[in-house]
Amino acid sequence: MKKILLIYVGILCSALVFGQTNFQKLTLNEACEKAKAEGKMVFVDLYTSWCGPCKVMAADVFPNVQLGEFMNKHFVCVKYDMEKGEGVELAKKFDVHAYPTFVIIRPDGTIQHKLVGGDKLETFIDRVEKGLNEKTSLLYMQQEYEKGKMSNAELLAYKNALSDAASDEKAAKVYKELLQRLTDKEKTEKAYWSIYEDESCVIGSPMFDFLLANLDAIRKNTGEEIVEKFLFYHHAKILQDYIAGYAKEDAAPVEKVKAQIKGFRIKGQESLEKMLALAEPVSQR
Repeated sequence: MKKILLIYVGILCSALVFGQTNFQKLTLNEACEKAKAEGKMVFVDLYTSWCGPCKVMAADVFPNVQLGEFMNKHFVCVKYDMEKGEGVELAKKFDVHAYPTFVIIRPDGTIQHKLVGGDKLETFIDRVEKGLNEKTSLLYMQQEYEKGKMSNAELLAYKNALSDAASDEKAAKVYKELLQRLTDKEKTEKAYWSIYEDESCVIGSPMFDFLLANLDAIRKNTGEEIVEKFLFYHHAKILQDYIAGYAKEDAAPVEKVKAQIKGFRIKGQESLEKMLALAEPVSQR
């Protein structure tokens, strides 16, 4: 009976290990050689021991069976501590400044895609799939951009990929170029909604003002729930900053925020008005 139980436990443990993302103890060169022999790409997890999001990814995301099946099918997976061993040199090689950073590499060592930041399971798989697909990878889009033949939709995808890789200066340049090319009508369409999700689109910015001026059309095209969540998030965040005393000097004044909130009829309206009642006296003091 004991023997059978031990066999069962062994099988169960093997199944759990097999199901999760299989990070192998290989040097990067060894991983590239193995990927070439197996017809795969290399997935590199660049982390530190003190990084909170890195720990969450290791504990909650990479052990997931669905992700493990996907990753093990397409990649030879390796991970390196950026402050130890080979990781120290790789941090310089891959220009790593934030953790975790994930890099997708071709067997010949060429970097095809780069992702910065932890994520939830569902959206992480989507981000990795884009990097795995040559036509939606950062390397391919960089090459297309240099040819100067990108459509508006392709330019938006490139900007989003740059933001996902934390290439902020390049992303800002492409974003500015895209906004100059888009018509006012295109800016209200669902296909271009992510232009408002750029970190530069904050209360008081030209793009945020455009959003409010064309709110009915954008709501209709993009969907009320998406737009209302966006409005609630931005107004709640700035009010919380005022309440906590963290509002930046260039933040939109409370009076401007108040005028915008009074014109809304969104889910969470009551919560915004309660926060507003707290933020007003703090900002005046």
